[in-house]
Amino acid sequence: MGSRIWKSIAFVAPLSGLALLMGFGEQIDEGACSGTLAFEKSRQLLEERPEVLDIAPGSFRWEGDCRFAMQGYADVATAGAPSRRTFELLVALEPRSHRWQEVSFSMGD
Repeated sequence: MGSRIWKSIAFVAPLSGLALLMGFGEQIDEGACSGTLAFEKSRQLLEERPEVLDIAPGSFRWEGDCRFAMQGYADVATAGAPSRRTFELLVALEPRSHRWQEVSFSMGD
């Protein structure tokens, strides 16, 4: 009977430890904003524009409060040959829906 108890304890103890670790382990901050996800969303928003043929990101920076700005060059389809223009795109994480959205987009000459 004593060996059964030890076998049960040997089986249950690691599972209990794992459950405690999962419950009280490293917490992920739900309010944190991932710069990597923001960068990928910025690229996706630019690639979805029909006039943009290709992009060359120049800089990507945090603007605060889950807002990120991407600047660089975009090759844009025009009536003649493609034109290279500067752009700036600002994306933000919508706190209620937890989705990335385009806040502003500007394209220079």
